[in-house]
Amino acid sequence: MSVRKVLPVVITLTALATALAGVPAQAQATAPASSAPAATTTANAAAVPDGGTPHYIRPETPQQRQDRLGTISDPGSNPDPNVVWSRFGRRFKIERFEKKWARAVPQPGWIRPVGNVNFVEEIYQENEKYVWAWIEEPEEENPAAAAAAEIKEHGTAKEVSDVAVKYYNDFRNDFTPLDPPKSGVTVKFEESSKGLPTEGSWRNALAVADMNEDGNPDLVLPPQRGEATSPAIFLGDGKGHWQRWDIKWPRRFNYGSVIVADFNKDKHMDLAFAVHLTGIAVFLGDGKGNFREVTQGLPTNFPTRRIVAADVDHDGWTDIVGISEGPIGRGATISSDLGRLRAYLNRKKGEAWESEVISQRQDPLGGDWLTTGNFNGDKYPDFAGSSVYFNSVHTIYLSDGANKWTMADDRGVIIPYRSYYYGVTSGHFTSRDRDDIVAGYFRQWPSNLDPSKIPSPALDNVVGLDRISWTSGKPTRTSIMRWKGTIVVGVGHGDFDGDGNEDIIFTRNEPREAVLLLGDGKGNFKQATIEGLPISLLRNYDLTVADVNRDGRPDVIIMYESDSRTALAPKNGKVQVFLNQGVAGK
Repeated sequence: MSVRKVLPVVITLTALATALAGVPAQAQATAPASSAPAATTTANAAAVPDGGTPHYIRPETPQQRQDRLGTISDPGSNPDPNVVWSRFGRRFKIERFEKKWARAVPQPGWIRPVGNVNFVEEIYQENEKYVWAWIEEPEEENPAAAAAAEIKEHGTAKEVSDVAVKYYNDFRNDFTPLDPPKSGVTVKFEESSKGLPTEGSWRNALAVADMNEDGNPDLVLPPQRGEATSPAIFLGDGKGHWQRWDIKWPRRFNYGSVIVADFNKDKHMDLAFAVHLTGIAVFLGDGKGNFREVTQGLPTNFPTRRIVAADVDHDGWTDIVGISEGPIGRGATISSDLGRLRAYLNRKKGEAWESEVISQRQDPLGGDWLTTGNFNGDKYPDFAGSSVYFNSVHTIYLSDGANKWTMADDRGVIIPYRSYYYGVTSGHFTSRDRDDIVAGYFRQWPSNLDPSKIPSPALDNVVGLDRISWTSGKPTRTSIMRWKGTIVVGVGHGDFDGDGNEDIIFTRNEPREAVLLLGDGKGNFKQATIEGLPISLLRNYDLTVADVNRDGRPDVIIMYESDSRTALAPKNGKVQVFLNQGVAGK
């Protein structure tokens, strides 16, 4: 059983939440729900709908109700079906159904609202005649709109505590644009995607490894989004050309991400998949295109779309660490005893796996990005993930000995409040023996603070990259780049200009482009010009950096999801490889 402790801090999460109580609800944490009490609206509470006073499926204390709802204010007993509620980082409406048509399901708290339709929804409340259910709204493309849905306007904040005033004044600089200086360097790329898919729907993350043992890197793609399909391996010839390997997979499954490692040390590459709404699947390979699935100890009720490989317990065998994809709906279940960041330790040479807790059950974190590295300088790996929980500071977990982890920040300084966290990577940006984290975020300024006490910043929302590093055991956060826009969806690193220092490359939506930041090995970055690496308007969830043609330069691989959501329209997703041609003029 792992033990997690919190680093000593000047202002604890509880103290800051208490200090922010004088600020309207928009300045308080949206997730976890327990950080701000939900106040029932008088109008809704007073109205009793037909069928009697509604109730939940079992008695609840006010705190239990607040934790279950996860909304800033309580929707009440007669909720408006047109209101969109922000709940645990997702958007929901509450719809009412006649109870006589509903059907029970084995999972308590869930129901099929219309018995002959195979959709299972979470129950909000019920009475003798009706059942109300949470209906998830489509994913919000613009995080600013999602953040706005989490804010309840209650006028101007007149009474703000000194702690809150200091926090937001210190925080204001994060809402000003920041552009790295120009490097004057141009790095050229050339597309080399012949033989790769030009249709389909590809997400979240692929892997690069020599799967057929011919000395050339190959691409391993997870199943496409949509109906359960098979993974795909495209064999490389070392020159940027690709051919699909004809493989008979043990079974089909859902989309997600894939990692490659030799789990059983037989010198043949094996595969592990993070499977959307399901869990982790491991296939042991023989180097000839044959794969055998092992299942002992692996989860089938852990919704995840991202895993990484690491020797978690330092025993010489490669383990798997996965992060929850976040809040789930439509009847999906999750094992709740292991938390949302968990390890599966390699046992019996990859034939069996043992679960280990990293984050605690109550820690709100989850998303589509996860990285591992040596952040604090000991012999055990550390982890940094994303978070779709607005206001959560649970993203970084440091090793504290064997099978123990420390949450890196609980005061909103290194991992600020008012944020979502997305693309993340780690590398040697300031040190040769220790990794730094580079994290992408979206950050929202509270809109009803009194500007006479806390002046409004230049931007009301901001997107950017932060570098987080540890010196003498203490973390520091340094801003790399900030702008007004939407999320950073893919971050990678490599020495793109050949100067021996790690650089950062990422994709962004506004403007839609790839950005290359050249590092100096001391944590400073200058922006390079990129030629030959256009970014499609289709959505990508990450990018992969690897030397696929063995020329010593890092290349870039991007998978794109289809923008078609109907069965009749063709799926226009694709996979592209861009070979690094080096610095122009050299």
